Amino acid sequence: MADFDPDPVVCKTVFSEHIFGMKNCSWSSCKIGCTVDQYECDRIFVNYMAKKYDDFEGTEYYEDDDDIWVAKGVPIFVNIKGCGYPPATNCTIYADEYGPVGSIFPCYYSRAKPNLVITEYSWEGAVHPMIMALILPNLITGVSLGVLSYWWYPGCQKKENSYEIPPDQQSQQDGDDEEKEGDEKSDDGSHGSEKKRPSETKIDIMAEEEKKINSLAAVEEKKV
Repeated sequence: MADFDPDPVVCKTVFSEHIFGMKNCSWSSCKIGCTVDQYECDRIFVNYMAKKYDDFEGTEYYEDDDDIWVAKGVPIFVNIKGCGYPPATNCTIYADEYGPVGSIFPCYYSRAKPNLVITEYSWEGAVHPMIMALILPNLITGVSLGVLSYWWYPGCQKKENSYEIPPDQQSQQDGDDEEKEGDEKSDDGSHGSEKKRPSETKIDIMAEEEKKINSLAAVEEKKV
């Protein structure tokens, strides 16, 4: 982390420029939109001292020497990202307020990177995005895994065809089932009447054999 000093110190503008062209605007003290290219920008450079701004008096005597100013000619940014969106960030007002040479105002410097200076700092505002960046992906992943586990776990699945048939369709289906059962019974009865028992079939065969024998005997008698 940048480890910004929570107490603002004294900053003084020593140089600023308003430039045009995307190549010239590789960085800007204030940028509208964090994902767009800029064709017009303001660059502001400051000196800052280690003296707390609350303890600074505007009439206090100071000189541009190394004993007073901790850093000299460093770029300053609107916030830690160097960009923002309206209405919270207005780069025109920002340039008018901090751009004039000789302007003195409170600023925050990084104890880890002394050349990183910003005009707006909030510990809660800096930590909140980091916390959300860590919590949200893990939360979404956990919810997704829970839903998938619920869908695929056999104990959570419903039995097949466990839905209920609407009442208007239930009566129609019952009627169709009864009609099918009646047709099956009638078919069984017709087939049963047509079929003969094995004993009856044997008697018919013996009767036919007896007729054949009698006919042959009658033929023999005629010949004699």
